[in-house]
Amino acid sequence: MSIAMAMLPTPAFARSCRPPTPAIASPNLQPLNVEAFGLTLEIPRNYRAMLRSSGHITFHDPNSFSFIQCLARAGEYGEVPPYVALEVHPAVDPTQPLVDLIRERRPWLDYYAPEYATAEFAGQTAVRYTYFNEIYQLEIANLTFLAEDGRTLLTLTGPIDHPIMVNVLNAPATNLSDLQAQ
Repeated sequence: MSIAMAMLPTPAFARSCRPPTPAIASPNLQPLNVEAFGLTLEIPRNYRAMLRSSGHITFHDPNSFSFIQCLARAGEYGEVPPYVALEVHPAVDPTQPLVDLIRERRPWLDYYAPEYATAEFAGQTAVRYTYFNEIYQLEIANLTFLAEDGRTLLTLTGPIDHPIMVNVLNAPATNLSDLQAQ
């Protein structure tokens, strides 16, 4: 009997979640307040933010967001289309230079040897840098700065041509306190 069963084909499990074609970003933007860090970002109106268990926040088009929800409900795994993330690294020493903090919290960047450039973001000093991710074959843009508390390192990271990164790099975010002063 066991020999007969061993000769039967292994059942194939149907995947209930199909990888999406990313939705086109809405040309209309909406503010997304990240109050914990005193930050407001302008994102396409049809995009959604997702808080990850790591404390990072990821931003997804509606089709990708639905795909992630399907994967979670079904207990399946799948490759999510490129997205932007706000990486959160708490308890940093604010007296250290930003590039040292970046290299400490994102040590794998040394492999890419990016050029770091000083920038201004949300009224404070930031560091911009890009690298080419060989696995995904994408140019990744990054903007790293300290949150309002001065002890949390934040990095906006994503494909250089992603609508959120284009908005962030061309029209920087503002601090919530700046908005409230208006």
